Amino acid sequence: MHGDVILLGSRDMRWPQTPGADRDEAFDSFTTMYDVQAAFLTSRFAEDDFRVTGADLGPGGVVVVEAAGGSDSIRIEVIPDSSGPKVESWRLFAVGDHGEHYVYPEAAGRG
Repeated sequence: MHGDVILLGSRDMRWPQTPGADRDEAFDSFTTMYDVQAAFLTSRFAEDDFRVTGADLGPGGVVVVEAAGGSDSIRIEVIPDSSGPKVESWRLFAVGDHGEHYVYPEAAGRG
C-alpha cells in the first residue's frame, strides 16, 4: 500500500501485462501485471534506503510492516488466503543462524 493505493496483489498474477494476451503464457513468461509491479517496487526499494518503522501481527494472521525511505513510505500487508487450520499461510524467520521462526497458523508448523 502507498497511501490508499494497493500497489501489488496476488490476483495481479492472473492478468497479462498486454491486454488480450494468453493468461497462462503470461504467467509462465513472467509478463503479468504482478511481474510489472513487482519489478517497479524492487527498483524503488533499491533506489532509496527504506527502513522498517513499524510491524504488527493482527488477528487472523494479518502481518503489517511499515517502512520509510527518504520522504516516501510504504505499508506491506500480508493476508492469509486459506482458512485451513493446518495450511501454512506464512513463515517469518528471526535474523541470525538460530533457525528460529514463526508459522501461521501455529498448527501448520506441527508434523
